[in-house]
Amino acid sequence: MAPNLIFQQRRNFVRTLVVGLIWMTAISILLSILPFSTRKAIQRVMNVKNEGPKIPPLLDATIKSLAEGLEARRFTSVELVEAYIARIKEAAEFRAVLQINPEAVDIARSLDEEREQSHRRGPLHGIPILVKDNIVTKDKLDASAGSYALLGAKPSVESSLIARLRDAGVIFLGKTNLSEWANFRGLSVSSGWSPRGGQTLGAYYPNSNPDGSSSGSAVAAALGLCTAALGTETFGSLIDPAEINNVVGYKPTRGLIANDGVIPISNRQDVIGTLTRTVEDAAYMLNNMAGRSDSDRRTWDIPFPKIPDFTSFCNTDLTGMVIGVPRNAFPSDSPAPILDSFTSALETLKSAGAKIVENANFTAADEFRKLNDQVKGIVRSSEFKRDIVNYLKTLATNPNGIHNAEDIIKFTKECLDEEYPAKDIGKFLWTQEEGIEVDSVKYKEMVNQELHFGGEGGILGAIEKHSLDVIVVPSTLGITNDLAAKMGFPVISVPLGFWPEGTPIKYDARDPRLVKVAPGIPYCLTIVGNAYSDGKILQVAYAFEQLAAVRAKGPLPFKVPKTELKDKM
Repeated sequence: MAPNLIFQQRRNFVRTLVVGLIWMTAISILLSILPFSTRKAIQRVMNVKNEGPKIPPLLDATIKSLAEGLEARRFTSVELVEAYIARIKEAAEFRAVLQINPEAVDIARSLDEEREQSHRRGPLHGIPILVKDNIVTKDKLDASAGSYALLGAKPSVESSLIARLRDAGVIFLGKTNLSEWANFRGLSVSSGWSPRGGQTLGAYYPNSNPDGSSSGSAVAAALGLCTAALGTETFGSLIDPAEINNVVGYKPTRGLIANDGVIPISNRQDVIGTLTRTVEDAAYMLNNMAGRSDSDRRTWDIPFPKIPDFTSFCNTDLTGMVIGVPRNAFPSDSPAPILDSFTSALETLKSAGAKIVENANFTAADEFRKLNDQVKGIVRSSEFKRDIVNYLKTLATNPNGIHNAEDIIKFTKECLDEEYPAKDIGKFLWTQEEGIEVDSVKYKEMVNQELHFGGEGGILGAIEKHSLDVIVVPSTLGITNDLAAKMGFPVISVPLGFWPEGTPIKYDARDPRLVKVAPGIPYCLTIVGNAYSDGKILQVAYAFEQLAAVRAKGPLPFKVPKTELKDKM
């Protein structure tokens, strides 16, 4: 080739390269000065052209799928929030959401702008979640436990867990309905009812009991009204509604996450947890929730120096995992559909490499069953009486002058909106019994008794005797969840099955208008571990979820909101 021709080709190449660089620089400068909405539209066109639309349906959207879509600029957090708000309004009949955050769209817009400046806080950046109405957020949302007694009453600081999630980029979309006072008001009040929110309804059968007390959070997760939801559990309040609404309910080890800023029943047992559509989402949430807090001394007992990546436990290889079945912890005559599904679940876990230990029983199970509900509630009643006073002392505003359990009782009786006496206050009255003080002999005896039932005579004894990694039980049957609550042990539930066609309809004993059992209503597999074995229970739950695919193969909620992300784009 002639030297002049080679020179000419090189010169043309350099000229093309320089022109291209100039154009790229010009476009970059132009994009930087354009309004965000214009930049967003241009980037979306480019993304659709290059990759095709990948917009996840909100009924099944996960943290991972939404985070990837946000990062790829396929949609924005503003659009996501607007879609969720529209779905919340569509699903108003379920009474799952008590209050929408009026600042949610503005917060989403700010996080979108932050993302545009090439700063991504992590997978929760711009992800909207809902929060149970007994967890304190420092914004325009209330924290009332569903009661008019605490409406407008808030501490000056928010829960340190909420602050941690806020720093991770979470958008707090609103507050969910719940059983009033987290089900520490009456003996015959239905789950999911509060004076402020009315009766939350289950997602899988018309006019069904949603269970509780984190009723609204579970229903919201089931219907795709948020990406995930926070609830709380003292005993069963996450796991029970998760079961009925076909979502994953996860209660971490007490002390793995901070639990300050929660309207208490018992600071010793109360734990903030999650309602999600997948186990992996529970792990993503835990990654951003776990850790020490100056506001909760129990978090300083965390035994590992660095919080692990809990999503690393999301695999299906259970080789070497030893799983115990405490047959004496749940009735042998439990419903056949649930027991049949449980038997199949054990085979699924075996196929993943787990060893199943049958009859890993609780030695004190029969003794524990002899106690009546009031005796079992002595410790919680004593602690509520003390802990609610301590919480009320933190209030920066207290419009109804509520300072103790006696004030709560008086207000509930006198406020017509609280619907007393049609809705009773039996559990409140437990706090007025003689000897219900945390320094009483009766209280101290019962605490020691609880540690025996849950420890040596229960879960811990079975784990140590049989060298177990975790324990599994069908549904929420029996005493396992109660004992785990007393010990602060972690619990997770995953969908196990659905009541079959032809199941006779049964109504709720507390409110006969509500359906308790019916065809298509879900039930769960419950997995329990020792303190700080959260990774193990997540792994077992994930393996079963992936291998059985119960939620993916099962029926949809009986009525699903229609608004999707694409409708707001």
